[in-house]
Amino acid sequence: MISDKTLYASFLEGDISSFEELVIRHRHSLVYFIMQSVKSYQVAEDIAQEVFAYIYMKPGQYCPEYAFQTFLFMLGKRRAIDFIRKEVKYAHTSLDELDIADAATLEELIFKKEESAYLRKYLNELKPEYRQVILLIDFHGFSLIETAKVMDKSVSAVKVLSHRAKKRLKQSLERGGFSYEI
Repeated sequence: MISDKTLYASFLEGDISSFEELVIRHRHSLVYFIMQSVKSYQVAEDIAQEVFAYIYMKPGQYCPEYAFQTFLFMLGKRRAIDFIRKEVKYAHTSLDELDIADAATLEELIFKKEESAYLRKYLNELKPEYRQVILLIDFHGFSLIETAKVMDKSVSAVKVLSHRAKKRLKQSLERGGFSYEI
């Protein structure tokens, strides 16, 4: 599999298909990440499109020192904040509309959907900062350094946030009758 940095370098040399591959690779995770802030799938898709359009129109902005996904999420976060500042009210789209594609049987699908609904419920009860750090590190697999860059915080602040967020999530899940290991 060709790395994101290699694809981006190829895009800079004029290969549009490399850019398209980057969009295909990262579109869904970027939309999901943005959706955590704006609470609307359609708005999150629009913002993600704006992010990719920005990268396409201003290709020299990416610094290869960071992972491409980190750069995307940083831009997505900024655009989401801009949107929230402009909008007083926004439409709420439930995260339950997302499909769980890796379930093998109907029973497994139902179980996973219920389980993920509870997890989303408890995640949504967390402070936005806590929710964001858990999503970046545990769901998207970002490193502490990448998470710090996206959240515009120091690595030590991200470590503390992550620990507190997981502790709070564990408490919420245990009150709901679930087990969770930090």
